[in-house]
Amino acid sequence: ILTDEIKKATSDLQNANVKLQDLDKLKDDFVSIASHELRTPMTAIRSYVWMSLHRSDIPLSDKLKRYLYRTLISTERLINLVNDLLNVSRIEGGKIEVTPVSLDIIALVKDVIEDIKAKADEKKIKLFILDHPNMPKVFADPDKIREVLLNLLGNSLKFTYPDGTITVDFFTDGRLLDISVKDTGAGISKEDLGRLFQKFGRLENSYVSMSTSGGTGLGLYISKSLVELMKGKIWATSEGGGKGTTFTFSLPIATETVIKEAAKYSNVVSED
Repeated sequence: ILTDEIKKATSDLQNANVKLQDLDKLKDDFVSIASHELRTPMTAIRSYVWMSLHRSDIPLSDKLKRYLYRTLISTERLINLVNDLLNVSRIEGGKIEVTPVSLDIIALVKDVIEDIKAKADEKKIKLFILDHPNMPKVFADPDKIREVLLNLLGNSLKFTYPDGTITVDFFTDGRLLDISVKDTGAGISKEDLGRLFQKFGRLENSYVSMSTSGGTGLGLYISKSLVELMKGKIWATSEGGGKGTTFTFSLPIATETVIKEAAKYSNVVSED
């Protein structure tokens, strides 16, 4: 009798698990479809608002300009949220394609720094790159690493006070290369460090929740997922509130062994 009860309980548990998997897939499909449908009209709204601000054929009052600017900022936040949701859906559905190549990481960092320099200047934040001669190339997907860098540098910009600094540094042990983004901003309590990379990981009274521009915490979750897809790791350190934060991620160096090993599982071609 006990054996029959165990079999029934096991069968019920298996059925419940199948139903949960089906519901989870429906949820992912809904998020993906809804995000795609939302992105198109929001992009149109952003374009028309931008043209109203910068290409208007009639004079705009200061009050109307302020309203339009706020509309533009809010629409951009929504578009960023939709893009994050799409990325999470692709990651969790195993639909993210990673194409690693032999990559000059310092050149890529300099390129990303150039993209965000105007925003840093606006906030009076100084950006530094500690260049190192003869730094080896990494084996990573340039587009995905650009997204990771934009997420990390964007976070530092949000939480670094005016006249602060953000420094990008590099270190290698010959097998991995560490890229660190260190800021002099708000910092984060030690008890919250472990929650940073969780999905929707907004933290109370700390780094993420202090953002004046909002956010969901998805950026760090996405960054962690992308770095791990490229056989790397990501972590954060901080000495506490007001003492800045350092985000570091590691990537494999593009050695012949690493490239040949990757080629066994894909049609990867290295690029110099």
